[in-house]
Amino acid sequence: MSGKILVSTDTDERVAPYLEALAAVGVPEEAIQVVGPDVDFPMYGLAGKALALVLCGGLDVHPERYGEAIRPDAEVELNVERDDLEWVLLDIARERRLPVWGVCRGIQVLNVYLGGTLWQDLPTQAPSPIDHSQTEAPDLLAHPVEVIVPGAPIAERLTEGVPRVNSRHHQAIRRAADGFVPVALSPDGLVEAAVLDRDDWWVRGVQWHPENLVALPEQRSLWIDFIRAAGFEP
Repeated sequence: MSGKILVSTDTDERVAPYLEALAAVGVPEEAIQVVGPDVDFPMYGLAGKALALVLCGGLDVHPERYGEAIRPDAEVELNVERDDLEWVLLDIARERRLPVWGVCRGIQVLNVYLGGTLWQDLPTQAPSPIDHSQTEAPDLLAHPVEVIVPGAPIAERLTEGVPRVNSRHHQAIRRAADGFVPVALSPDGLVEAAVLDRDDWWVRGVQWHPENLVALPEQRSLWIDFIRAAGFEP
């Protein structure tokens, strides 16, 4: 297989766990291409060889993308160059129907790209006793998630017992985009997983960090679903 899975990020440190997760489910190193805002090659030429796209975690999506000004009381951290890059990548993915897997910031990017909105700052706009910005070990299971559409993709992987997830984010989906269906929620009602309701385009995202939890069978299965959609077998 000569194509590549594109992995969008902004730092080598941030992308490392995603590369480790892909390797853990059998994707060879030569089948992965990391891309970032400093990409210096023709994007459409690269994307023409793409098999799928991973949108990694990272800084915030600019609120202008969903029609809002930056709230003065929100601790918004931006990387507009990465926003620009990922909108181009998603345009290409939509045109070519490439599978897209969004993690943390990635699910937020997907929701905004598809027409939804975000909470700019959970502590000030939607305060909760649940700590969504854990600072301890990256694989610490911070809270459970409730599957609300048991038969939906992703949800069917999370129906063994009460699934728990890690959590490192200060933004989240506020209004889900049309067709981007929430399938799991945190106890305080935040969208934790969503899928695009289309048969012709595989698009899924989670708000937690399954790249740090690939040792857990249900989390590993989410990565396996993605690579199978991209044409790989674990």
